[in-house]
Amino acid sequence: MLIDADSNPQTGYNGADYDFYVEATGGKLNGYLYQLSSTGAYRLVGSKIDLTQPLLDPDALRGSITLQLDLSSINYPSKYNLLFYSAESFKSNEVRQFTSWVSVPPPTLLITTSPSNVMIRQGQEQTIPARIKSTTGFSNDVINMSLSGYNNDNLFAASGFNSSDLHVAVKDNQPPLFRVAVPQQTSLSIYTIPLIVTIREPSTATLTKPISMNTTHGAINPEFELSKKYPTVGYLTKPVNFTVTVVEPTSINEQFKDFWVTYGTPLAILAGGIVGAFSTFFIDYLRSKRERKQESHR
Repeated sequence: MLIDADSNPQTGYNGADYDFYVEATGGKLNGYLYQLSSTGAYRLVGSKIDLTQPLLDPDALRGSITLQLDLSSINYPSKYNLLFYSAESFKSNEVRQFTSWVSVPPPTLLITTSPSNVMIRQGQEQTIPARIKSTTGFSNDVINMSLSGYNNDNLFAASGFNSSDLHVAVKDNQPPLFRVAVPQQTSLSIYTIPLIVTIREPSTATLTKPISMNTTHGAINPEFELSKKYPTVGYLTKPVNFTVTVVEPTSINEQFKDFWVTYGTPLAILAGGIVGAFSTFFIDYLRSKRERKQESHR
């Protein structure tokens, strides 16, 4: 189990500050806690020999153990990330499998829209772009969204949202797009639309201590250094609320104001051009009339 004790990718080895390692050798399970440095060196913090213990639960998975790590050994972090992996070696060959990073405490999802305050008038429809981000920093890699909610047991359950008030459709996951239609009879109010969103959270597994090396201290041998980092992908599914404010339809005065804001300047320019052209024509007409009158007097 790799531990990012400070949620800082610049510390430890590729972000991993500790490696809690359980090794099966000689028929026994031995546990080691290593501190990792940015150079690839490692130092033994503590160990426990022979973790084999009887299983009290007869239905438990045979051969399993409980990974117990006292947070005092890693300086009591309030937030940390975990990555689990398994390794199997034979002579100089080693095969490893990694999970994605798991955040403690679990992250939440945040949604932002453009505009930030979504206001839709009765009888109208809008398409709203959004951005969804987790508190772990990964953002907008949304692979699925649905209208739903959580119950008290964190299980998927139908939400109390009344779809007859607002007609909401997910138009696209990436980027997130919502189409919201407000019937004319919808009451004026602020509506909270519960969503279930799944985002993809990529992570990269760091190098770990090869199991055939010195168990107390040392550095990663280039022979064991992985030629490529092992990319892993995790999925985070969480509820998130999308808020819409329903307001009154536009009045005649507001419609005129909106019309004038949009078309007022072009109309003013057009009117000014027409007035200017008519003035020129009228002046020319008066001048011509005066000249004809003068000629008739001669």
